[in-house]
Amino acid sequence: MDYLNEKIDKIELFRYDIDIPRYFSWGTWYNRQHLFMKISSGNYYGWSEIPASVNTPDLDPSEWVKYVRSYNGLTVGQAQKLLFSQQVPENKANTKQLEFMEMGLLDLSGRMQSKPAIELLNLNHRNPVPGLFCILDKDVEKVRKEALKSIEQNLSHHLKFKMYGERELDTQLLRTIREVLGENAVVISDVNKGYKNWNTLNELASIMVDFRDNGLNAIEDPADLKTDEWIQLQQMIGELSLIPDAPMRPAWEGLKKIDPGMGRIFNLHPSTMGSFRYTAQMANKIKEIGAEVMIGDDSLVGPACSAWQQIAIGTGASWVEAIEKKEDSKNYLNCLISSPTKKDTNGYYSLEPTPGFGIELDTKRMMKTCKLYIEA
Repeated sequence: MDYLNEKIDKIELFRYDIDIPRYFSWGTWYNRQHLFMKISSGNYYGWSEIPASVNTPDLDPSEWVKYVRSYNGLTVGQAQKLLFSQQVPENKANTKQLEFMEMGLLDLSGRMQSKPAIELLNLNHRNPVPGLFCILDKDVEKVRKEALKSIEQNLSHHLKFKMYGERELDTQLLRTIREVLGENAVVISDVNKGYKNWNTLNELASIMVDFRDNGLNAIEDPADLKTDEWIQLQQMIGELSLIPDAPMRPAWEGLKKIDPGMGRIFNLHPSTMGSFRYTAQMANKIKEIGAEVMIGDDSLVGPACSAWQQIAIGTGASWVEAIEKKEDSKNYLNCLISSPTKKDTNGYYSLEPTPGFGIELDTKRMMKTCKLYIEA
């Protein structure tokens, strides 16, 4: 336990910008600004990533600097104690900041103990999990091209696309994807609670059944639903699986809301959980009730991709959406020295366990690549 007495002596922040649009039912991300963090204690360090903002190309990260600076100079044990005290319902802290710090501390403490982070979280699965290709566009021809890309990248076995709460358009997108991928692929959609113009569950269920009959396997957050409505809707739509996402956030609240029957698959969504520890507990509880776990994404591009791939592998998830993106992650990958996770030729992600989360990056190259570097 000596590592708990070692002091955090350096925290570095890097702002990584992406200018590729992402389209959702509620609006568009034209650009986004991610923060990477390197937190150090002597010769040991940990890496972290969080999407800090969208559509704010001149982001001032002063609030992030203020938050992470409060950990500088603490021992690892003090830092853990401070973080855990903030991961409670009565604390209205920024859950992204909490998750950002916990990833870095997990990586750091795992390296100090020579133990993988998922071992520290008591996650015991180790088999590879399928990567999930994601399409965020409402233009039918662009969606067709993206679906073809999934084949090129050996990721066509599991594909997720955004729906927009417009029945005709959403059906057209679904049919287009099925035309490209055939009948064997697992096709999932995410509506971000986009279906609003319904008065009864029967009306909503008829839309879901139509999607099911057109080849949809699972649907995430189709509408703003209460727990009993989730359960009733799942009973009404047969083999189409519901995926609760929004009700699971943050993880310490999601733990209380997990209810058998409200869906067959539960999404544990990066940068909304607020806690890796509670996320691990949620995954175990979901498995106990006989449901499946999926690991979502927040358009991650860097170190958090591998970290969440490791969480997916450790929880025995049905798939992982948090994967490196060819365009968005390009500059990050140019700084990557090694990663314990890798994409196999079959499009599954496997793990060679290493201490912490185990990412190795060229820090000097990262400083040159990123738009902003701050030593907190």
